[in-house]
Amino acid sequence: MFFILSKTISYLLMPATLVGLAWLAFFIFRKWKFRKYLAILGFALFLIFTNDFLANSFLKAWQTEPADLEQLKSDDFTYGVLLTGMTNTLKEPKDRVYFNQNADRLLQSMMLFEQGIIDTLYISGGGATALRKDLQESRVLLSYLKSVKFPIDKVIIEDESRNTVESARFANDYLSKQNKILLITSASHMPRAMGCFEKEGYKIQPYSTVFLTNDEMINPSMFLPSDDALLKWNILFKEWMGYSAYWLAGYL
Repeated sequence: MFFILSKTISYLLMPATLVGLAWLAFFIFRKWKFRKYLAILGFALFLIFTNDFLANSFLKAWQTEPADLEQLKSDDFTYGVLLTGMTNTLKEPKDRVYFNQNADRLLQSMMLFEQGIIDTLYISGGGATALRKDLQESRVLLSYLKSVKFPIDKVIIEDESRNTVESARFANDYLSKQNKILLITSASHMPRAMGCFEKEGYKIQPYSTVFLTNDEMINPSMFLPSDDALLKWNILFKEWMGYSAYWLAGYL
């Protein structure tokens, strides 16, 4: 129930949905004396959610910053824990893997293994299609790693979890809590992921990936309406709501 409810609420409260609801209400409530404020609200939300300067600033403040690679090389990590959420498992044909913007999670994980920073790659995630074993994302990624000759004897998969809470809980069946683990996920998702794994008693070293922000100085184009800004706000709202829901449920 929590899984379904959290997904539903997150879709309803996305920035684009809020803008659309404000303008929809403007056209529906034609006789309401304060109707004009709905149009103003919709326009104001549109300006805010398409402003890349604001989106970039808020996302940078939320996300976990990059780890120091040289420092990581001096540590001893048995496991690199890779959280899924980077493929389209419903796309046909099934003779290849269809990656999305989060593919950086896997690319960075492979680099960490090649540099000897992690000894074993633990992939966690079954996705929302729990009744279809062939669509479990960790298995899809395993097939990809096989296709590129990655040493499969150094890969462990967990294919039942549907969200970050379950990924942390199900890790108890595979991983020891004696040593620190290297947690690999998107920079925006890292605060919630760290909270879930630390709640289960794991010692975490975060390794953030998929940085959608930039560090350049302010320029005029950042104040023009941008669909990139809307994407950043969508990610932020999803993580804010997810973090809040997990905190209220006692998962963090």
